[in-house]
Amino acid sequence: MAAGGSAAKGRGYIGVWATDAAACANVDQAGASGYAVITVATFRDGPSAIYGNFGTLDADGKTTLNAGGTSGTRSIALQLTDPNALTIDGKAYVRCSP
Repeated sequence: MAAGGSAAKGRGYIGVWATDAAACANVDQAGASGYAVITVATFRDGPSAIYGNFGTLDADGKTTLNAGGTSGTRSIALQLTDPNALTIDGKAYVRCSP
């Protein structure tokens, strides 16, 4: 599991997220979907990560991650609505914890 980021430092979006608590058990399992693993420099919602230099959240809890990798480039809109709730491109996710 990726360690959660510091909300005080504007990086509360860092961590492991899934569309619901049950999906947390499927992270990194073959054929799994509905999850995202976010670090300060990587975003992964499948078998391959994309990379970038990710910034901090604004006052409304929003940021856009601009990343790229072997699968191309992507802009990912995030909004942290609660320390344990994140929207990724408009879809709701919950924080996974060990």
